[in-house]
Order: sequence, then structure tokens, then C-alpha cells
Amino acid sequence: MAGGRHSSAGQERGGRSPGFYAVCAAVVLGLVASVVVVVQAVRSWADDCDQVTDYALAADPSIVPALSSILGEAKDTDLGCANVAVSAATSGDIAGRLGKGTDAPDLWIPDTGAWVGKAALTAAGPVEVMTGSIASSPVVLASREEDAPTSPTWLAALQIKDIQLGNPLVTGVAQAPINAALAEGQADPVSAGTVRAALVPLAQEESARTADEPIGEEMLQGVVDNGGVAVATEQSVLEFSDGDGARSLTATVPPTGSNFMNFPLVVTSPAPDRHYRATQVARAVAAVLGGEDARAVLAENGFRGPDGSPPAGDRGVGRVTKLALEDGSALQDALGGWALMALPIRTLVAIDVSGSMETPAGNRSRMDLTVDAALAGNAMFPDSVSAGLWAFSQGLGGGPQDYKEMVPIRRYDTVVDGLTQRQLMAQQAGKVDGLIGGGTGLYDTTLAAFRTVQETYDPRAVNSVIILTDGANEDPDSITKEQLLSILQREADPARPVIVVTIGITGDADAATLAEISRVTGGSSYVAKDPADIANVFVNALAARGRS
Repeated sequence: MAGGRHSSAGQERGGRSPGFYAVCAAVVLGLVASVVVVVQAVRSWADDCDQVTDYALAADPSIVPALSSILGEAKDTDLGCANVAVSAATSGDIAGRLGKGTDAPDLWIPDTGAWVGKAALTAAGPVEVMTGSIASSPVVLASREEDAPTSPTWLAALQIKDIQLGNPLVTGVAQAPINAALAEGQADPVSAGTVRAALVPLAQEESARTADEPIGEEMLQGVVDNGGVAVATEQSVLEFSDGDGARSLTATVPPTGSNFMNFPLVVTSPAPDRHYRATQVARAVAAVLGGEDARAVLAENGFRGPDGSPPAGDRGVGRVTKLALEDGSALQDALGGWALMALPIRTLVAIDVSGSMETPAGNRSRMDLTVDAALAGNAMFPDSVSAGLWAFSQGLGGGPQDYKEMVPIRRYDTVVDGLTQRQLMAQQAGKVDGLIGGGTGLYDTTLAAFRTVQETYDPRAVNSVIILTDGANEDPDSITKEQLLSILQREADPARPVIVVTIGITGDADAATLAEISRVTGGSSYVAKDPADIANVFVNALAARGRS
């Protein structure tokens, strides 16, 4: 069918690249795996424009083929003397990129308007909705006909064995069943807890995943090949399925109804002057997309109109009740819980080995208890955790460098020279007491650790630095506290957030400064006043990770 031809052409022109999100405590969503396909529209030039300006429109991958066809046929005068280059990216990716501003698109069509409010919270510039919907598609359960589920509710659908939900921190399609399940039970005060409980195994499965979960056509092909049930849109199922049955899938929805993807047109250019001009272009684009010819192309590609009316010719799942969640915070709370459960820990642990760590604590030393704490944390977390280890004291790394890398950041199940990362972490943690000496090189080490984690950022994890120290900065040649705080604040990237968790060992630690360091990065600060509490504090800090 015509939609299938569009999808194939899009694949020939591009591939996939990584991306992130962060959702609230959740959020942020993420982040993130993204699909990027760049399509340059073939323009039909007229003589009425003295100058034609290029504008970038990022859109959900599912709607890019239709957009490319429509805008490629439009005259430059129809688009406000603009050449609109369409690129495809997941909504979570663009929401994260808007926080940076440097590579933000001028215009954006996410899969659902729910992303707009999220993006506006961290965007470097204004985020303005030009039109609430250019097309729509209900979220469905896709399966082979013989595997079609008979779920009475979306809550029941979330509990289907091995259901392929996707990552709700990346796409609105994956958020939709959660939203719908919450909407079904919003009159019941205990319903939200039931929905969150249903998400636990799905989030834990996401945490254990070693590769990005397939989305779009790749996911649907997996259902054809292997069976099972996947969350998708009616449009994607119509586009994927062909007439001879070789790629035929059936779509169903619970009788309660469903959420709709509504594809709003949003102006996102961050610079004020550019944003104003992009708004004029967006008005022209909205007019073109609302035209009769454009509606026909969107329908041919499997989309419904903005009102959600069923497609013609008995295609799709028929009339669907729109489920609406009155309290949007319920979804954000659920996504926050998902993020804490689904995003694995990725952390760099930096242990103070200055001379004061030899101070007795009962019949042992502060260092002995700190190593015990590190070993306890190392033993209790799953293979999905990634961690690395530094030791630090003044000049430990040679010359002015106050830190020494003991183990680089790797997943615990990585094998190096016959040893797992978990075993290497335990082995090297046991050697740090042999490095004791010198003053505390806190500030330079903290900044270097922050930059190291940010440079090697993993969008599928909560990225953090954990500093364990019993003192205050004692390196006279280091940056000052004010410089450290200023640099951390300036270099913080909403699209690549790295939190610094600080743990003060006994009352000798500079608790006020440690708290300030954590605060500017969104992290937490703890003080183990009793050395015997170090292990509990360390484990709790790891478990809490992004909760602050």
C-alpha cells in the first residue's frame, strides 16, 4: 500500500541514533533511544519570494513520510517563503534537546501534546503550540489474529505476559496505556497504586535490558515473527500490514476506550527573533496541513483527522471512546516511579584517601568502615548497575592531579581479563587503604568526576557521582569552592543531567559545602556522624539516587 512505500523510503534515507529524557523525578525522562531520518523536501519554486529561508521541523517518525509528501508538494509561497526540512526523532529526544537549545528545531510535531508542557519546563526558549492537532490515532494492542487479547481494561492489558510496552520516557505511545489505566480508575483512590504496581515488572525488565527496545516497524515485525502483544497506534498497524497477509497484524482496544496520539504543531526555535519568524512559518504550515489534499495524504498513511473519527472503509478499530485523565499529576507520579525502577544506576564512586581517613573509629579506622560500605553496595546491586572507582587525595594522581582512577565505569556484568566488573570493583576497593596520605583534594576531584560522567553520559541510566570524604578541601592550588559551584551550575546540561551525591564521614566533614555541591547538581547530601553508619548511608544514597 502507499503507506508501506513511504516507510521503506524513509528507511533507505537514514538510520537510528541515541537520544534521553527525564521525567520529573522521573523524568527526565530518560531518556533516551532516538530514530533520526532526514528528509529534504523537493521544492516547487515560485517567483513571488525574493528570499527563501530554511527551517527545521522535527516530527515523530510515524508521521514523517506523510509530512514529507505534503510539504514537498507545497509551494514556497504557501509556506511563508520557507523551505521546511523534515527530520524524524522520538518525542523524548526532542524534549531533552530543547533543554540545551543549541540543536533545537524551529518547529516540532511530537506524538502527543503531553510532551509540550514537559519540554517547556526546561526549554532554553519559548515553547508555543500553534495548533493542537494535525492528525490523530488511537493507541491499540497489536498482535497476530490468533493471539488477539480480550483485555477488559488497560490495567488488565498492562498485565499481559511479556507485553511490549516500550519506554514511556521516550514515546507518548508507551505512556498511553499508563494514562488510560489511570483514567479508567480515577474515581477510585486506590487505583493509582494498583497501576503503579502493575508497572513494576515492566520497569524492572526495562532496567535489565542491554539494548534499546525496538520501536515502530521493527517492533511490529517482531510480533509477526514471534507472536505476543505490542502497544502501538492504529496508524502504525495499518501502515505496517499489507494486503497479502505476509505482514498482517490485528489491532484491538479494551471496551473502556483508549488514549489518542494527537500530533500538535509546536514552535520551538529558542532565539526570540528566529522564534517570531518561525511562528509565521508555522501558521503557513498549519494551513497547508489542514487543507483537503493534506488530509487525504494523512488518511492514506493511516491517520485519523483531529476529531478522531474512524477511517473510511472499515479500516482500523472503529469508533473509540477517548479516555481523559483529569489530574495530569497522576501520570507524572507514575512516570516518576517508572524512572526510579527502570533507569539503572550509573555512578562513579570517589573515595577520600587523605591521611585523616586513618583516624580510629572504634577498633577500626574510618577507611576500614568506608571500604566495608563500598563492598556492601557493590554486592547488593544487580548486573544492570554500571560503576567505576576513584581514590583521591592531594597530588595522588601525580603533579597537580588529586585523583587516581582505580576502575573505569562499566556494567557489573562486563568481563575484563577473566573478572567481572563487580569483582574488579571489590578487588580495587580493598586496595585503597594502601594509598592513604596527604590532604583532601575535594574540589578538583569533584569537578573532574562530574565532567567524566557527563562526557560518557548514558541516556538510559541515572548518571551520578558519589563522593565519600571525612574532611574539607585542603589543596591550596585547587579551584575555590565558589569556582566549583559556579562551574557545576554553568556546565549542568538538562539534556544530560549528572547529579553529585556527597557523603560526609563523621562530623569532621565539611557538611555545609558538601550540601552546596549536591544542591547545584540536583543531588543529595548525607552525613554519617557515627562511623558505624557509613555502610547504611552509602547504600541508601545509591538507592535514592535521583529522588532529591
